Amino acid sequence: MRWLKRLITRLRLYWLAARLYETWQLVAKPHNHGALVAIWHQGRLLLVQASYRHGLGLPGGGLERGETAQQAAVRELGEELGLRVTPDALLDPWQITEISARGKNSVTIFTLRAAREPAIRLDGLELVASQWLTREEALTRPLVSHVREYLIQTG
Repeated sequence: MRWLKRLITRLRLYWLAARLYETWQLVAKPHNHGALVAIWHQGRLLLVQASYRHGLGLPGGGLERGETAQQAAVRELGEELGLRVTPDALLDPWQITEISARGKNSVTIFTLRAAREPAIRLDGLELVASQWLTREEALTRPLVSHVREYLIQTG
């Protein structure tokens, strides 16, 4: 699956890949597993805007075959933000499973508490924007549903 992501990135086809994936989900109704990271610095959370999704979300993505949620979260931080972290830096796993017309989506959200604001590098293809917001500010913005639920339940 990693080779497909590299090809899509190289060809700058995130919008097309996202539409095809959404169509496949509506037909197949799979059970997806993802790992995300809530990066907190001085009471603010890093939220990202994906090119293929409405609403702000957290960095992260799907688990690859044989990968744990923690391993996927570490890998995704490197791929999406250029951040290198150790697995033991990811704390307090919080989980949610949502069911929709697209199938079942189970997500594990880890917490990363940053002493310094990390230097991030967005690729401009998959992730197109980022912002640091307090919990209260974030809850006034359009958010991906599992991120909203995370902020409400862990507040």
